[in-house]
Amino acid sequence: MSKMSEAVDLLGESGELDERPLAAAGAVARERVLCARLANFKVDVARLREHFEQQVKRVEPTPYRDNRVDYLGWAVTSRDGSIDDGVKRIPTKGASGKTADGKGNKRGVTRTPICTGYLAEVIDQLQELDLAPYRARFMLLESEGELMPFHTDAAREAWRLHIPLVTNPEALFEWQLPAGGVESVHLPADGSAWLVRVDIRHRAINLNGAAGGRVHLLMGLGKPPAGEQLAAPHRVLPA
Repeated sequence: MSKMSEAVDLLGESGELDERPLAAAGAVARERVLCARLANFKVDVARLREHFEQQVKRVEPTPYRDNRVDYLGWAVTSRDGSIDDGVKRIPTKGASGKTADGKGNKRGVTRTPICTGYLAEVIDQLQELDLAPYRARFMLLESEGELMPFHTDAAREAWRLHIPLVTNPEALFEWQLPAGGVESVHLPADGSAWLVRVDIRHRAINLNGAAGGRVHLLMGLGKPPAGEQLAAPHRVLPA
């Protein structure tokens, strides 16, 4: 049986964040990092949550069942500018790939009608960083009937960026460690953007049955984060 570590709240007991990149806080090889805060980046989570509640939720969501768990999703950027495209996994091989803009936009960077106001400002800020974000979407995960199994995502996708809007202490991100244990963390909705590894067996779980579920703004990254973009707090693979 796998040994599960006690869940770690990455905000910590002090409620204060260490603003230093990991390189300044002590050398940590990027390959060992499971998750870290995006350095020098912060959103007004109350404004982003207000946009979600007043603008996004008015639009019919796209149901998505992934690894035995049901989500509701709204695309913020997609291949053709539609709100449903990009919620489900986008195939990157074969002639069926959607390239509606005629520029090879297979990964989804065209803004959808919900990408307005403060949300558009956040996307602008992220696109100024050297991360090449794509397939941005809001995903709502309610309480699960069964736990999501551990899995890896697309073979060429190592990192994703998450900005939690609505969460609770029982909404966790977990990795299955090579030695057989489980690293479990809670990503707080404090305005931080969290860089998480998805090429290591992982899962998202929400054990809280309260209404509203867990809502994250998340997206793929076409370029891996540089070492100076990985900031504390963080979790790393055991040596």
